[in-house]
Amino acid sequence: MSEKLKPEFKTATPKEVEGLQKLSTERLIIWIIGKSKDMNLKLSVEDIVIESWKLNPEKHSLRGYNKYPDSHSVIKRIGEMKGKKGLLIGSEMTGYSLTEISQSIFLDLKILVKHGKIKQSHGNKVADRNISSIDEAPYRRLTKSPAYVKYLANKSNEIVETDFLYFYGINWHSKPSIVQNRIKNVDAVVKSFKEKDSILKNVHSLINENFNYVKEKLLKGN
Repeated sequence: MSEKLKPEFKTATPKEVEGLQKLSTERLIIWIIGKSKDMNLKLSVEDIVIESWKLNPEKHSLRGYNKYPDSHSVIKRIGEMKGKKGLLIGSEMTGYSLTEISQSIFLDLKILVKHGKIKQSHGNKVADRNISSIDEAPYRRLTKSPAYVKYLANKSNEIVETDFLYFYGINWHSKPSIVQNRIKNVDAVVKSFKEKDSILKNVHSLINENFNYVKEKLLKGN
């Protein structure tokens, strides 16, 4: 990456960024607000959103459009931190400050960042920001299907006919036209994600091999 394309950070040096990328969104917001106060910077909500995105675009970019920040996720977290968690005070108009609780967290973070001892956050798996939530939803449904769960648990021998039907979102009363469309849509999802998820690819192959007769009957109208 050329020097011109490197992002400019308001609250971190380039050496600090690697450690800050291991923080949860909540801890990162605490860092940004705490550091901005140390530097006598007044950051608006938009500034916090942009800074969060610059410091960790993998977690804070807009789903499907990773060149843009996801303002909703950061603003929502700020609201939670100000409300029930009691980590922030202030408002969008006056700006935000740390409370005694979050100030203590910030002081610890400064020491950890300085000595390179930030540990990776163990929150939920980071979503792929290159994939829109609309595209990912049907994929997530397939990963929660009985066939997928059984295969993942090394119980592929327990995958039955009803699991095949659930995988495609159909039943024995579905009209052939609906069956055809559902199969087409699910197969398209599998095709899009098979390189990313080999388990899904294997499950898809297995159930189509074992229950092809079900598909044929349904497409013919039983």
